[in-house]
Amino acid sequence: MRVMIIIAIIASVLFQTGHYVQTAQEAQQIMSQVEVLPEVEDIETVVETVVEEDEDEYEELIGDWDITMAYMDGEYQYFDEDSGFNERLCFYSDRTVELFEFTDGLQTLAYRMDVEYDDTYFTFIYDDTDVLPSTIAYEEYMIVDVYDEEMTVALMFYDEDDYYLGSYTLFFEKVY
Repeated sequence: MRVMIIIAIIASVLFQTGHYVQTAQEAQQIMSQVEVLPEVEDIETVVETVVEEDEDEYEELIGDWDITMAYMDGEYQYFDEDSGFNERLCFYSDRTVELFEFTDGLQTLAYRMDVEYDDTYFTFIYDDTDVLPSTIAYEEYMIVDVYDEEMTVALMFYDEDDYYLGSYTLFFEKVY
């Protein structure tokens, strides 16, 4: 019986050693395929590069954008110069945006917000509770796509508990 226990222990040790050797070989093979990145001596250079790339993306937004179409409650609604309503987003180089709304040619809303970037999307939040319906605490605008002077924006609605209430999809065209 003791011999069997000793043989079992030796077999277990040999199996574990073989498993570790195999794992080490696989790791070495993977490491040989990985490109070695150059060492960065100055972290500020890396940060400046990332910020410059982010700035380049934001540059596309700077200017005035007028709404052309909205997908709301399962239907498309179109806006042009003859429409009684217009919404304009004005993006500025200081990473702010101003939201304007016009009804029958008269300005009914002007609100300035900071534009945030979360590594994927530019967003800004409209939270003027004096204007918003009582069930909505804030609206979050998320820039989904900018292409060829056209912009797609997801407008999401939230209550005071940050509960998502729904969304619209807005389409804008750059005017200048």
